Amino acid sequence: MNTLKYYACALLIMLAACDKKNDNVISPVVENDFPQILLLADEGDGELEDEEEFSFVITLADRIDPDREELGGKIVPLTADVTVHFEVGNLEGFDELPAYVLGATAFYELDDCTTSEDTDVDLNLVFDPGTGLGSVTFPQGVEEVEVVFETSPDLFDDDEFNTTARGLEIRLVSVDAGTQNVVINTANTFEYQALDDEGIYGAYELAITDAEQFAHFISLFGLVNEDVAGLSVADVEAIEIEVEYGEFKAVVVLKETEEIDECGEIETVNKEIEIEGEFEELEDDQLEGALEFVGDVELESGAEAEFTYQGTFQLDGDRLTLILQGEFDGEETEEITLILNK
Repeated sequence: MNTLKYYACALLIMLAACDKKNDNVISPVVENDFPQILLLADEGDGELEDEEEFSFVITLADRIDPDREELGGKIVPLTADVTVHFEVGNLEGFDELPAYVLGATAFYELDDCTTSEDTDVDLNLVFDPGTGLGSVTFPQGVEEVEVVFETSPDLFDDDEFNTTARGLEIRLVSVDAGTQNVVINTANTFEYQALDDEGIYGAYELAITDAEQFAHFISLFGLVNEDVAGLSVADVEAIEIEVEYGEFKAVVVLKETEEIDECGEIETVNKEIEIEGEFEELEDDQLEGALEFVGDVELESGAEAEFTYQGTFQLDGDRLTLILQGEFDGEETEEITLILNK
């Protein structure tokens, strides 16, 4: 009897010790236990005030690559269709959504030349401009779906410089996923802005026949691009500056041409050199103010180095004056003035 009590007590002590020992043990999380996350691909975009459409993209968050080939993860498509619900709201500069948004379509890309619209795939898009509510099918096997809104080009288009914001906001509301483990990111939003073409936004051209201005451009942007640094006016067809939503772009159109395959059609086009940067600062609610943009350049070693341009702009009708100073890889330019026209 005493022996039986001894073994019983020993067993209880051992079980208690095991429980205590396992208190801090964390069960491994299997990657498939994590839900698929649908989210808005971008934080925002903008088009000139007279544009007739804009769009937003719904995509999937990256997750662990099942094949372990992409160390940073990749999009793993869904295995069945789901329905995503979204809302358009927070209107700025106007009161009634139907006055601006006239209709909507949706598609996904099959390849660089073909979309789901080309093959008559119906994504069951429903959108009510009166309420701002809509929904769209996110199909199995795809990485993203783009929703395109048709807009009125007349609502914002005028000949005045507007200092107040005009736009709207889009957010995802919910998802009907059936038995799939799919959720949406409700925290991120997409902000769309109608950009004023009486302000700094738009495309400008530098007069390449002006020898001084051509030399200024080469000195300024030759800092970050060796091909630009070696150009003469005889090589160049045109030089354009584009100020877009969040982005500055300098484009050199060369006289030299090349043939490209445009979805099965061979076209002859001028070669171009592009220098792009993202705005860190742009006082776009003024006709003159400060600006700064940054970008990356790949070095011969394969590493990337950042360049910075900062300075001021001044608008006088269709004439844009930029005073910029560039800095890259330990070197910098003087303050250089560019004069451009729309």
